[in-house]
Amino acid sequence: MSLKTNYKDDKFAGKRIYKMDTLEGGFVTLEDQTQYQEEGDIFSAADINATNTAINSNTEGLSRVEKVIAELQDKVVVNLPVSGWSGTAPFTQTIPLLGIKNTDNPIPGMLYPDNLTEDRKAQIDKSSNMITEIETLDGSLKVTCQFKRPTADLILVLKGVSL
Repeated sequence: MSLKTNYKDDKFAGKRIYKMDTLEGGFVTLEDQTQYQEEGDIFSAADINATNTAINSNTEGLSRVEKVIAELQDKVVVNLPVSGWSGTAPFTQTIPLLGIKNTDNPIPGMLYPDNLTEDRKAQIDKSSNMITEIETLDGSLKVTCQFKRPTADLILVLKGVSL
């Protein structure tokens, strides 16, 4: 919605002048007799309604964006040690996470340890690429590697959940 942005003010040739006529019952009318160099625009009810509609729409959109940002700022760190994977394919780890729900839909990411070397990073990247599914359950998180078992300890970060 595009709002009008070229409103103009009245420009007077001198002072404002009104003609006053007296009516029956003590009433008067005022008639504008001002000389105008340029007549300005009237800001009407339709204008303010359009402005308020645009503001309300933008405010609602901003509220949705702020909610998403707030949800993404919360994060949970989950350790996936090599020793935690099940014995045969598909390889799984189920990690207890008090407060997580099966309806949660976090955004996963990898966190690297502080003592990272180039070789260690390559090993972590290769192992993290083996993850084929991350499933939220009521009270736990299930991570699955369908084909190969990871060979590096992984640190998974879940954004968008707060426990």
